[in-house]
Amino acid sequence: MPETGVSNIRVYLIDDHPVLREGFARALAAEPGMSVVGQAGTAADALREVTSVKPDVVLVDLNIPDRDGIELLAALRVQIPSAKLLVLSCYDDEFRVAEALRAGAQGYLVKTSELTEVIDGIRRIASGGAPLSQRIAGAVVRAMRKPAPEGTGGLDALTPRERQVLRLLAAGISTRETAARLTISPKTVETHRVRIYAKLGCKSAVELTRIAVRTGLIEA
Repeated sequence: MPETGVSNIRVYLIDDHPVLREGFARALAAEPGMSVVGQAGTAADALREVTSVKPDVVLVDLNIPDRDGIELLAALRVQIPSAKLLVLSCYDDEFRVAEALRAGAQGYLVKTSELTEVIDGIRRIASGGAPLSQRIAGAVVRAMRKPAPEGTGGLDALTPRERQVLRLLAAGISTRETAARLTISPKTVETHRVRIYAKLGCKSAVELTRIAVRTGLIEA
C-alpha cells in the first residue's frame, strides 16, 4: 500500500447515481487504511452532513441535480476547508476542468478511469498530491493556452457567480429558475446578465450561447 501520511483515509462520496455510489463505497471500504464515512446523492444532503463526519477526502461528481457542481465545490471548500476535494466526473472539457480547480478541487479524474486509478487518486490527494487523469492534464494545459474568443473579453473576465449565471442562461434556463437554483433574486440575475453581455461583447442570447458552446461551458 502506498504511503499517504494518513493512517486511515476518511472518504465521503457525492454522486447522484445510487448504484455507482454504492459500488464505490463497497470497493473503498475494502481497501486497507480507507473508510467511507458517508455518502449523498444531492448537494443539500452532502452539505448538511459532511461537516459532522469530518472526511479527509470528498469524491465529488459535478452532475448533481439540485445545485451547480462548481458551486458545490466552492461551498464544500468553505464548509470543510481541511478536506481534499477530488472530482470524479464525465466532463473533460478545458473550461469545466479549469473552473473546478479554480473552485477548490485539488484533483480531477474522469469516470472512465479504472477503479485502481480512483483509489490511487484518493491516496495521492490525501497525502498532498494533485491527481489528474491523463486526458485532464492535457485539458488544463489547453485551457491555459486557449485565447479568448474573438470579439469578446474572454470568460476569465467573469466572476465565479457570473460564470454560473452564464452557464444556466446559455443552457436555456429561465431567469426565474436561474434565480431559484442560485438562491438569488431574479433582479440580481438580470444584473449579472447585463454585466456578462458587456464583458463578453454579446448583443443577443444566441451569441451568448455560441460563446458558451465554443468554450465548452455547455454542450451543443
